Amino acid sequence: MALGRTRGTHARRPERGRLLPLLIAAVVVLALVVVAGLALRGGDDESASGCDGGPLTVAASPEIAPTVEQVLDGLAEDEDAGGCTDFTVRAVSSAQAATEISDGRAPDVWIPDSSTWVDKVEVGDGSGGWTEGPSIARSPIVLAVGGDAADDASLTSWSSRLTNDDDLRMANPDSDTASRLAYHASRIGEPERLGLQTGGRLIFLSRFAAPSVNALLDSYAQEPAEADPFPASEQRIFAFAEEHGDTEPLHAVMPETGTLALDYPWISSPDLTGERRDAAEQARTAFGSTQTRDLLTEAGFRSSDGRGGPEIAEQEPAALDELEPLTRQERLAAVEQWDILRTDIRMLALIDVSGSMEWDSPTPGMARWEVTQGALLQGIGILPAGSQVGGWAFSSDIGGEGQDWQELAPVRRLDESVGSGTQRDRLERLVSDGGELIEGDTGLYDSVWAAYQEMQDSYDEDYVNSIVVFTDGENDDPNGGLSLNQLLDRIDEGYDPERPVRIITIGMGEADASALQQISDESGGTSYIAETPDDIERVFVEALLARTG
Repeated sequence: MALGRTRGTHARRPERGRLLPLLIAAVVVLALVVVAGLALRGGDDESASGCDGGPLTVAASPEIAPTVEQVLDGLAEDEDAGGCTDFTVRAVSSAQAATEISDGRAPDVWIPDSSTWVDKVEVGDGSGGWTEGPSIARSPIVLAVGGDAADDASLTSWSSRLTNDDDLRMANPDSDTASRLAYHASRIGEPERLGLQTGGRLIFLSRFAAPSVNALLDSYAQEPAEADPFPASEQRIFAFAEEHGDTEPLHAVMPETGTLALDYPWISSPDLTGERRDAAEQARTAFGSTQTRDLLTEAGFRSSDGRGGPEIAEQEPAALDELEPLTRQERLAAVEQWDILRTDIRMLALIDVSGSMEWDSPTPGMARWEVTQGALLQGIGILPAGSQVGGWAFSSDIGGEGQDWQELAPVRRLDESVGSGTQRDRLERLVSDGGELIEGDTGLYDSVWAAYQEMQDSYDEDYVNSIVVFTDGENDDPNGGLSLNQLLDRIDEGYDPERPVRIITIGMGEADASALQQISDESGGTSYIAETPDDIERVFVEALLARTG
């Protein structure tokens, strides 16, 4: 029996208005099937590398950033790598990155050229959890030497080079890590207090510091024969040779007694959690592979343990004897010391010329005035030209009846023209002839108060404003004058935190150590007792050059 179609029940073509919804539904179903299948298979490369919250950001020191990016790109392309492998690398100086972190603009991963830059991170009451991470590469700090000097160049230690040799340039340790670590190395095992020679040398270096090692390298490229040696990382010297093949090569001179090294720590943000924290740790381990170590070596770095090293100027890399680094507190103190040394001072020297300054000092054959005079002349000679310095002498009635102080020279810049010479010349002549003023008693307290008022009235916010008192005795004013308590009360009442004037006292002979200490303490200054020329030199540098208080 033949089967026929019953009218009204046979299949019909859908109406045109219903076609589009059916097509859309089919596409959606197909898409869901495809996505589900990809999920079961682990997805394609792009899906596997996706990170919740977007790519992880990496701030890396510029010289290592290209290699870091190459390694992380390789990780993203690795089919066996699971989880988040999406990274964005940005080349940024370590100093700038530390500032950005402190300002709340932190990357997910930070690779500074030295772990010492963590010292500059200030989040909340401290570093906010940013701490030194494991090193991924190393590069020792060496002396970059070119020209004829390279033939027989040698370097005993950073301490000897920074404090004794004239042919040296540095970059600013506040922004350049090579000079920063060279300066750190020079302070290892050294007392906190500087001698006159060291203080004067560091002041000179700070005044002529370049903004960066790049500026020093550029200067060398332009005039190799005229360039002084300077601290640089071994890797930067290697990279310079690769970029400037037609320039006379720089040599990398390793200090005989050891050096410090850039250590390129991998530091993950303390705010990373979950998948992103795991991804950062997975990426870090990639830098331990043989392939990555080869890439770093090709770029001029040493391995994280200091081995290897590039060939520079046809010389094999020297063995690295790495010094024990300064502690964090020692590093902070060293940088602060440099910053203070490069800050010009505005100082009034208040010099005792009472009769007892002619008495013998503890140094045979030298009067107290001769010891003080020698230290003053040396100090005036090494202070930078931009400093403002003046001098007063004090003894009873030296300025007229009832006035125990006399202005010898007002406070001026040392390079300012005065008569036929400069302010520095005038001060040197006054100190040389100062013995002619010696007589009378020690009108100390009235003189200190008058000097304090003068420096407050003429305060200059662009300078460190201070008074330095040299005296060999206790207050002895036949006219009466202020008592110690009255002087302290006046300093306390006159103190202005917006216009601080520190009083630094240097006593010798029969000086009243307790009274001098109280005077300095009341103003936020410091006090010293000096008995020998060596003592005077030491405390003079601490008082005038370091400007501590």
